[in-house]
Amino acid sequence: MSLYKEFLGDLAKEFVFRNYGFSGGKRRSCDWIVARVPEGRGADVGGTYYLVKKLQSLGRKVTFYDFFPPTEDGLDEVVSDDMANFAAHFPRESLDFITCRHTLEHSLNPLFQLWQFNRCLKDDGKLVVVVPIHNKAWTWFYTHFSCLPYDNWLMLFHRAGFKVLESAAGTWKDDHPNFVEYRFVLGIESRNLRLQNK
Repeated sequence: MSLYKEFLGDLAKEFVFRNYGFSGGKRRSCDWIVARVPEGRGADVGGTYYLVKKLQSLGRKVTFYDFFPPTEDGLDEVVSDDMANFAAHFPRESLDFITCRHTLEHSLNPLFQLWQFNRCLKDDGKLVVVVPIHNKAWTWFYTHFSCLPYDNWLMLFHRAGFKVLESAAGTWKDDHPNFVEYRFVLGIESRNLRLQNK
């Protein structure tokens, strides 16, 4: 057994499913995403049931992709796997869109994750990412391994070959300053990793 597999086994022992429920604020966040998703085939990484159902109702073919299987029925396609294995489930340059709401901050290696998304998106595909604001509360949240400042996200997007088409900020809980999120729409600019800012 490799040390990395041993590490993942230790991590899995400590990982507990938590159902945080769904709120009106989360719905607003999802609706912001839906308005920016192109037609065609895609995947929602992180498995937001409301978002997937909304995209399906608009005629998108979308895969619900999450470590934990959905607790609700009515989804067309489901993949239950770690996001680190995303590219094993989709052919290269096969997806028109990928949505990733409050998921990348849970990645052990966000550059590798973004590299996989780049690999699976078509040339004109869109990646829509929403992540929580960087602050002490979210940085120390027990599964936030990559809760990063805004400029770090921009750096990772660039290094993974993406360009920012749109960025915004919003909230999923109006009365609390911690519940602010960064929102991005990204497009493919390069198929290569770019480790230098040129």
